[in-house]
Amino acid sequence: MPQPTAIKSAIQLIVEGNDQRNFFEAFTSHLSIANVQIQNFGGVTQLRDFLEGFVGATGFRETVQSLGIVRDAEISAGGAFQSVQSALSNAALPVPDSPAERTDTSPAVTVLILPGDNRQGMLETLLCESFADTSVEHCIDDFFKCVESLPDMSIERSDKARAHAYLTTKPNPHFSVGVAAKNDYWNLDHSVFSTVRDFLQMIAATEPSPTA
Repeated sequence: MPQPTAIKSAIQLIVEGNDQRNFFEAFTSHLSIANVQIQNFGGVTQLRDFLEGFVGATGFRETVQSLGIVRDAEISAGGAFQSVQSALSNAALPVPDSPAERTDTSPAVTVLILPGDNRQGMLETLLCESFADTSVEHCIDDFFKCVESLPDMSIERSDKARAHAYLTTKPNPHFSVGVAAKNDYWNLDHSVFSTVRDFLQMIAATEPSPTA
């Protein structure tokens, strides 16, 4: 299980996996937000243990003012948020009532469930929406229709598959979706990322120092 790294910033962002870590590193850089430390908690079943270690880390109480947590909805946005709420409560951290709602506590806690708007899906769902209705998407549609017309063939986890299909059109198609963000392969100014932008600006807002 990934372990919390040394706490160096008052603003902490905990994300699900290396793809999200790379993506959010690219996004915070794109927004010129320099004071957010991003940590990878691993898979969804590891958040509870990660948070226990995180709150016990040296400097947590003295340093952390704002905490953001990101995870994928997968098949249920409500279930994913309830899972994060449970992990926060287990670590004796403030628990927001709704996603994208910042608690009026110290530290302040905000949770983002991707792709947002109480929908099923994941980071790749948003990435696919960023090239929707383009010529490239129409080509990808034709490709997947062709594949699924073959005997005993089906596309599993279609958003992930379509995001990677899109990356095959780029100069370095082997990049993961997160590293692709660092190479400007995703249009981070697209309106589909407005919830992500709002979330990052929310957690980066200045708050009073936490009590020890």
